[in-house]
Amino acid sequence: MEMQTTPTRSAAKSATRCATGFVVVGSVLAVAVFALLGSVQVLAQDVERGQARSAECVACHGPAGISSNPMFPHLAGQNATYLELQLKKFQTGERYHPLMTPVAESLSPQDVQDLAVYFSSIGPLAIRR
Repeated sequence: MEMQTTPTRSAAKSATRCATGFVVVGSVLAVAVFALLGSVQVLAQDVERGQARSAECVACHGPAGISSNPMFPHLAGQNATYLELQLKKFQTGERYHPLMTPVAESLSPQDVQDLAVYFSSIGPLAIRR
C-alpha cells in the first residue's frame, strides 16, 4: 500500500478553517484586551471622582473608610456592588437612618457608582487616621 503524500481536498479545507479560526479568535481576543484596558482607565476616573465626593462620608465612616465609631460601618474594602445596592436602598426608603438617608438621597446615580468603586478600591486594611 502506498501512502498518499499530497493533501486531500478535505485536509486543505480543514487547514483553511483552522487558520481562519485562529484569526477570528485572535481578533476577538484583541478587541477584549482593548475593551478591558479602556474600562481600567474609566475605573481609575471613577475612583478619583469617588474620592473627591467622599468628603461628606468622612464624618461617620472615617477618612480612609474605616470608622472609629462602632455605630458606623467600615466602608473600605467592601464589594462595590454591595455598597451601590445599600446606597440605593437608602435612596428608595428600603433602608432608613436619620443621618445616612438624607446623604444618600442627595447622590446622583454617578455619585453612587463612584463612591462604591472608591471605597471598594482602598482596601479593608486602610490606615486609621
